[in-house]
Amino acid sequence: MSEPCLCDTDFTCLADHAPTLTEFLLARIAEDEEMVEPVMIVHPDRFLAECVAKRRIVESLESAKVRERVALHRVMRHLAAVYADHPDYDEAWPA
Repeated sequence: MSEPCLCDTDFTCLADHAPTLTEFLLARIAEDEEMVEPVMIVHPDRFLAECVAKRRIVESLESAKVRERVALHRVMRHLAAVYADHPDYDEAWPA
């Protein structure tokens, strides 16, 4: 098993490696949450609720059973595909 990533509180990776799918998604969700203020969003409450829902999906992987992990990992790959144009996106995470 690989060593856990040492990330600071805003999920900026402090280790010298590419982010994991989980690290990548948590960082993008945090960026999305920060966009609510500077960007005009028609339904900011819904947008933030969507961020919370995504974070719960990603975090639920940690406590999932083996069978659930397969399904959750597939869902996470679909969530990550939205950010395919981000420089940290890994093409090995296809949806």
